Amino acid sequence: MILQHKVIVITGASQGFGKALAKAPKHENTLVVISSHDEENLEKTAKELSVDHFLADVTSVKSIKRLGEYVVEKYGKIDCWINNAGIQIAPSLMEEVDTQKSHYLFEVNFFGYFYGCQVALSYFKKQSNGIIININSTAGLEGKPEISAYTSSKFAIKGLTESIRREVTDLDIKVYGVFPGGMKTDIYKDKYPDDLNDYMEVDIVAEKVIANLKSDNPELDFVIKRPSKQLKI
Repeated sequence: MILQHKVIVITGASQGFGKALAKAPKHENTLVVISSHDEENLEKTAKELSVDHFLADVTSVKSIKRLGEYVVEKYGKIDCWINNAGIQIAPSLMEEVDTQKSHYLFEVNFFGYFYGCQVALSYFKKQSNGIIININSTAGLEGKPEISAYTSSKFAIKGLTESIRREVTDLDIKVYGVFPGGMKTDIYKDKYPDDLNDYMEVDIVAEKVIANLKSDNPELDFVIKRPSKQLKI
């Protein structure tokens, strides 16, 4: 994908990996619109990166529709929609998982992506082209102990990605899945891993995602693992 003059929407981009994704193509002459429900950090990041922004809550389909409307009304199109917003809850045994927290986790981690895909596709089918990138996790590739709710949400995203991909095989619409290993972000704020310092830097991972997107034959399911001696999530 040639990024020049492309309009890219990124959810959950006020901080962490989403912010890194917004920063990665800064020399490509792209039009980046970041969104988040965190108004203070959203405005701060938008100013820092000199990108457009729109306040949106991924758990609300109406809010995500307004995000799409804002971008299309202002720029006339959306070329790439990156679903990135996500949360984690403190690791615990399955029988001890807080059900209320796990329901909200799915509202953000799964339905936020579901709504984003719905809105993006509604424009892409009118445009006859577009790209969806669903930021997943290596936790979406195999079960992990003590993070059953988080892992389940990531498996759900994987299924969503593959299903949509098969629906648009005859169209000029691409649907990519990105599966990074552990990164240094605040997603673990309920309980930071003891080995967080060994996790990957978000800027490095973001650059790899953009490089894959720009390549002649991007990997549909792009797995980014931590160094071999540090394979834990």
